[in-house]
Amino acid sequence: MTALLVCTALGIEARAVRHGLPAGDALVLRTGMGPERAARAAARLPSADALAVAGFGGAVREDLRAGDVLVATEVRFGERALPCPWAPFLAAELARHGLPVRTGPLVTCDHVVTGAERGLLAERGALAVDMETWPLAEAAGDLPFAALRVIADVRSPWAVPAYGVVAYRVLRRIGPALARWAAHASGADHPTDDDRATGADRATSVGHSMDTGRATGAGRRTGPEADDGSVPREERPFPSSREG
Repeated sequence: MTALLVCTALGIEARAVRHGLPAGDALVLRTGMGPERAARAAARLPSADALAVAGFGGAVREDLRAGDVLVATEVRFGERALPCPWAPFLAAELARHGLPVRTGPLVTCDHVVTGAERGLLAERGALAVDMETWPLAEAAGDLPFAALRVIADVRSPWAVPAYGVVAYRVLRRIGPALARWAAHASGADHPTDDDRATGADRATSVGHSMDTGRATGAGRRTGPEADDGSVPREERPFPSSREG
């Protein structure tokens, strides 16, 4: 079984992520672009101890810059959201390696997001957008899961060529932090207070759905146990206005 499985949409992302990962302990899988291809890949994921989605993303807030690394605190699709309890630990590891890290909600859309739609997503608290993470987050099931996006698209998707080199260089540096997170998350029986994610409310979701498979490894913890002993990664609805 692979210790860490990292899913990327594009070959260039896969090459960048693979550069920094330890040989033999991680597998990088290219899913293809868009939620449909990601869902097909999600249905046949190889078994692993931890699952991450990584690659480039688009900023929906103007205070993000090319090369910033967004570690998702939750992944949204339509009116549904999945929390990512290990975001604080992974963000701290990335910062320890000198990378510019932000944490917050990541939205998966089934189309390229431009103009006013980006502003609407920002008003609802999102920081960045992509097209692949949601079906893979669903497929993770009880596996430790993380999603991170290096901002390559600021204000408009047509700006990617101007910022791509900066984002690519940052993406090549995330491997050691991902490996450290996977080792800790898959083997931590007694998480510390520093591991505990904030905003641990969980509730049943409503809204859109997407059929996916589930990765092998059901029963593994996905993050620090909630203080009330509840399951860490139930889907939930999210607020329609910016979260305070």
